[in-house]
Amino acid sequence: MALDHQQLLSLLEDLMKPISTVKISPQDEEQQQILTINLVFSNACDRFLETNTSSNLIISLNNEQPAYYRYLQIHLNLLEKLLFLEQDNLSSHMPLFSIQDESILSRSLSFVIFLGLVLHFDEGIYLSIENYLKNPNLSIHFLKLKTNLTHHDRMFYLQETLNYLMKWIQTIDINSFLTQRLCSYHLLELILSHLQLLYSPNLKYSSVKLTSENFIYLQTKFSNLFIQQIMLLNRLLSSTVNSPQWLKTRCGELLTSILIHPNNHGVRQIFQTILDSTLPNDRLYISMAQILSTCPKQIQPEEYIQRIQLQLIELIHDQRYMPIICIAINQLYKKYPKLIEDEIFSRLFQPLITCRNHSTNEICKEQQLEIFIDDLYNLISPIPNEQLRIYLFKVYLYELMNIYVALDQSLSALKIKFFQILRIIFSSIEIDQFLESFEQILFSQQLLPLKYLSDQESSFSLIHENDSNNYNIQLFCQLLMKLVYSLDNNERLVVKIFLHFLQLLTTEKIFTEELLWTENETQRNWKQLKIMEILKLIMEYLTEHIDIFIKNVDDTVRVIQIILEKLSKTYENKYQKTFLTKTTTDKDDDDDDDLSTDNEALQIVFTIASLLITHYDQLSSENKQILASLYSSLKLIEENHSNGELRQLAHELSLAFVTFGAVKEPITQSKSNRLIEEMNDERDLRAETFENAYACLNDPSIPIRAHGLILFRRLIERSDQETLSKIRENDMKLLKCFQEHLHADDSYEYLAAINVLNALANQYTNEILPKLCNEYINEKRKLEDRLKVGEILVKTCRILGDMSVQYSSLLINTFLHASKQSNDDMYRASALSNLGQLCMVLKYSLSKDLSEILLALKNYLSIFESSDVRRASILVCELLCQSLEQSTWLTILGSELPSFYQLIKQLYKNDKDEIVRLHAQIALEALNTICRDYLQPPVTFEKKIQILS
Repeated sequence: MALDHQQLLSLLEDLMKPISTVKISPQDEEQQQILTINLVFSNACDRFLETNTSSNLIISLNNEQPAYYRYLQIHLNLLEKLLFLEQDNLSSHMPLFSIQDESILSRSLSFVIFLGLVLHFDEGIYLSIENYLKNPNLSIHFLKLKTNLTHHDRMFYLQETLNYLMKWIQTIDINSFLTQRLCSYHLLELILSHLQLLYSPNLKYSSVKLTSENFIYLQTKFSNLFIQQIMLLNRLLSSTVNSPQWLKTRCGELLTSILIHPNNHGVRQIFQTILDSTLPNDRLYISMAQILSTCPKQIQPEEYIQRIQLQLIELIHDQRYMPIICIAINQLYKKYPKLIEDEIFSRLFQPLITCRNHSTNEICKEQQLEIFIDDLYNLISPIPNEQLRIYLFKVYLYELMNIYVALDQSLSALKIKFFQILRIIFSSIEIDQFLESFEQILFSQQLLPLKYLSDQESSFSLIHENDSNNYNIQLFCQLLMKLVYSLDNNERLVVKIFLHFLQLLTTEKIFTEELLWTENETQRNWKQLKIMEILKLIMEYLTEHIDIFIKNVDDTVRVIQIILEKLSKTYENKYQKTFLTKTTTDKDDDDDDDLSTDNEALQIVFTIASLLITHYDQLSSENKQILASLYSSLKLIEENHSNGELRQLAHELSLAFVTFGAVKEPITQSKSNRLIEEMNDERDLRAETFENAYACLNDPSIPIRAHGLILFRRLIERSDQETLSKIRENDMKLLKCFQEHLHADDSYEYLAAINVLNALANQYTNEILPKLCNEYINEKRKLEDRLKVGEILVKTCRILGDMSVQYSSLLINTFLHASKQSNDDMYRASALSNLGQLCMVLKYSLSKDLSEILLALKNYLSIFESSDVRRASILVCELLCQSLEQSTWLTILGSELPSFYQLIKQLYKNDKDEIVRLHAQIALEALNTICRDYLQPPVTFEKKIQILS
């Protein structure tokens, strides 16, 4: 009667017991250990045969074969019978084997793999995978059995066992437990067995021959798992010192054949296998890209790239593989730039190439353009490959700029990402190269009539437009400067562009003229218009970032020197000539045109020079010398220039040079009426005396008047007795005079007057503090001026200290009014920040105005306000809590405590702004600490000791 599966499993378990429990003494000699192992296997086989004489189970064993191999044959026969039983039961919905049964089968299969495959591996193969196999200690002893085996014996027994296992895989249903277990857990051993029987150098000692059919079957049937095991094997071989070279070579060839397989899915298969088994991360992406970008040794780079190019182009559009492909393309471009340009970039950058073909009406559809922009962004954005960015800049700069202009004039959302692409590319370029290219774009580039328009199918297309007359210089210049302003650390670049174009604007009447001015009059006028537009845009930008000139003062001073010397020489030569040298009227007209551009340049130069002279103390000694050398040019322009406004500007600037100490000018009798007293020798306007300050204060020149206010502030701050007595006597009504300067239009003079009043605030608080508050909320003043006044108000409150309580209502109302007065969020946020600083000064004096403050804060903390205002409002709450003291907190908050606490706690729990939540957390911690200390005051243990007399 045939045995059922339970009986077969019981036989298997009994067969494994003596092997699992055997103990081999490490003190025995090797031959003695081998004899012991053979005896154990032989006894297990004999016992199995004895106990199964009554059953119909017949297993023929060859007693001439080693004992372990006879033991292996018993396992294979029993497992095969169980396989057939399971095969017959697959149609049933109930599995044949229980969990305990599967455990027995797994152990038996492990014996088969070890004794039939691993035991017969070459030494190098086993050493390479030893750590991966993690065999028990008993298996280490079993390995000594191979010492009595010849190479032929190993190959023969390995082939026999492998054929047995491959027959199961090919004939038994894949859903069988044993088949699944064999392929899932022991595929690497099967692969290594095939590789050894096909390529091992030891085959020359054996007559065993194996075809590659079964190996190809494994590779095809279990492709993903096969690739995973090959990748694992490659990693094991790379990390093992003495791995067989032939095995490394075959493993590399296998991976290469998968990569470049004609089915065009090798790259995807390898990457999918890796990503399915490993959590994606940047290091993994770089490692995988390194594999892909390494050309196999057996083929040429040209052939390799041609075989994988279609796979790269396909996978770059798959978000799962895009990071790897982008890194790989960047690495390949570093190694083979010409190949990648011809094979990869020619496909990815097709819209740029089509732009050059003016005969083509349609460049690309909306979907194609979106794919191109995404590919370009992915290639240059996450990977710091300067070489690729520079390539795009040099080769496709004009095409990129034309698409940029076309997209910017459309309503397409693609222009945002394309702008980021240009910003990344331009950020990688050196300043000198950028400046040269900027000039070429502005003067030499032909702006293509590209349009991004909708078609009949409600989609968009990038096309060549027939009408090429629609060229807007102002728009083009604005787009160029928008790109420049967006670059990181652009301050030096902006100054370089500004100074370079300022030099181009000036004329130089010599025969070896610059290339810029050798063209016809029409081209010259166009270029002048472009230069003027660029300078205008940069001047508007620099008025908001005026400190850029100071940060780049070396370049600025030298260019100003060159331009002033050039222009002064031009005027000197022009006005020294007689009328006889003027030959034609046309010549005069040309000169007038040149002078008009020179006048524009001169006004800009004067503006910059006035800025530099006001920061004279911050300049280096070398720059001070250069600035002083400009004085003679200023005097020459003041005396000879035909334009009255420029002469006046040159006069005021030369006076500023004297005021700030750049030069010392001898005082002549003609100028003595401008001073409060006559001076026979040289006069240093920087001398900090009352007479000097008063004289400067009454000067008609703005810079000198401002300097006079600065001198008064310094005198007051150091408590100069003469100055303070003059102000107290009020004979000259100095205090009123200081206040009149608050009406000055010039910011420099205005802020100087504000600082004087701030210095006097401690002594004349009743008169000055209301004035400062009025100036703070004066909407006619520039934002920068009002922000400065706000800082001075806070500074004044700190100086007053406890005396500021008298003016608390005035200050609180001023800041609250400012916080809701303007549409400028920066000004409102500044007002709230100042209010918070005031709360820390006033402390318990806030109680009478607290309800109004909290009401305003609740409104400002609503979700409808801007983030700047909300953050400033919660900052006030934080500072308010930090200013509380244990003895006064109930006095300050009083009945407002519940609503105040609830407001802060709600913001801490629910607000989406991280900064708002952070300030709310700090405020809560401060409030909780005060409440805890108040309700549970710390207990101090004191012991009084009295000494009796």
